[in-house]
Amino acid sequence: MKIKESFIWFLEGVVMGLANIIPGVSGGTMALLMGIYERLIHSINTIPLKSPFSLLRGDKETFLEKVSSIDYDFLFPLILGIGSATLILARLIGTFIDDFQAITFSFFFGLILASAGTLYHRIDKFEITTLIPGTFGFLSAFYIVGLSPFQANHTLPIIFISGLVAIPSMILPGISGSFILIILQQYEYLINALNKLNIIVIAIFMSGAVTGLFSFAKLVEILFENYRKGTLVFLFGLILGGLRAPLTTAFRAEPTFAQWLIPATAGAAVVSILDAFYRLRSS
Repeated sequence: MKIKESFIWFLEGVVMGLANIIPGVSGGTMALLMGIYERLIHSINTIPLKSPFSLLRGDKETFLEKVSSIDYDFLFPLILGIGSATLILARLIGTFIDDFQAITFSFFFGLILASAGTLYHRIDKFEITTLIPGTFGFLSAFYIVGLSPFQANHTLPIIFISGLVAIPSMILPGISGSFILIILQQYEYLINALNKLNIIVIAIFMSGAVTGLFSFAKLVEILFENYRKGTLVFLFGLILGGLRAPLTTAFRAEPTFAQWLIPATAGAAVVSILDAFYRLRSS
């Protein structure tokens, strides 16, 4: 494993972690932009959940064979970056959201819109049949991000369900896992749990997250293998529909035209630079 590649994957994890803790922004969108989405999904599916049972049966050879198939070189620095961003930047992001709401969400609006543009250019050719998954993706995201929060307590079963539902959303472009947590009335509670290192709450949430993540990743990989173009168009629709969240949140703060346009342009510029970098890297 090259140190340079590991560092880049770590930084990509930081970007995903940063996106995941901001309501209205999706780590999956960032993964798609950075060109690591399909590898991420495949790498998650290479983790053999049943391998400990092989060890318990005394089948050490099968256990080692399954464990060695995990894409450690990619997953370890990426997860380290996601975890670092989540733990270290949670409080800082909270400050930006509270004090610079219009600027923060305008920036991410531009970033997400430009991300949709880069994905559009990766789709070979739009056809009439692909309009169906694209429209469905757009309407799904547009509806979900428009939902109002409903009353829910902070019992451990609710925390588990929140992880089950929200974490798959965090790797689904266009739908923000943090926004799902807001709808479930768990976002602030979980941010506080992270800041205070409430181990029990974090562990219950993560157990639900792992369960949902592996189930979702398998489905996405099957779709990519069998319906690649339709899946990409669906994700494109999700990203466009998900723009409703950062746009409405930004304008709720009543920004001036400059306060909206400048950060939105900056967000789009960041994506353009990243896209150029990844195109150069892959060539």
